[in-house]
Amino acid sequence: MMNDERVMADVKVAKSVSYIIFWFGIFAVLLYRWFVLHQTLMDTLDFFLVWLSASLAQFFILAAKGIPITYPVTLKRKGQQFYVFLVPLLTGVLTSLLVFIRVGLDLRRMLGGFAGSFLATLFLFVAYWLIVQAWEKKYVEGND
Repeated sequence: MMNDERVMADVKVAKSVSYIIFWFGIFAVLLYRWFVLHQTLMDTLDFFLVWLSASLAQFFILAAKGIPITYPVTLKRKGQQFYVFLVPLLTGVLTSLLVFIRVGLDLRRMLGGFAGSFLATLFLFVAYWLIVQAWEKKYVEGND
């Protein structure tokens, strides 16, 4: 059998579907172990590191290819900047809510969860945005 473009496209689709199932499956296992079995991060560190490394690899490969962070939704530059700050804020609020559900009303832990997740997500999103801006400057503006 020859390798034609249709076969290669089908292989790519199959791999991407299996990756998505794998990625969300590991995330579901993590959530189950954390919130149903009440295991700690150290108990699930092996699953967490596999999931985190796959997530970060995909995240930065997309940035290096110049794909906007809001893909497939196209937003203007101002909308992307708003997205880069809104999502980390929502991530911090969600983390605070999860801390509240897990340990109760412990303001110090809730604030720590909010600050840690907000700053980590904001750092990742700003890094992504800067990588995409550098890609656009090199490949889009360089062709004018």
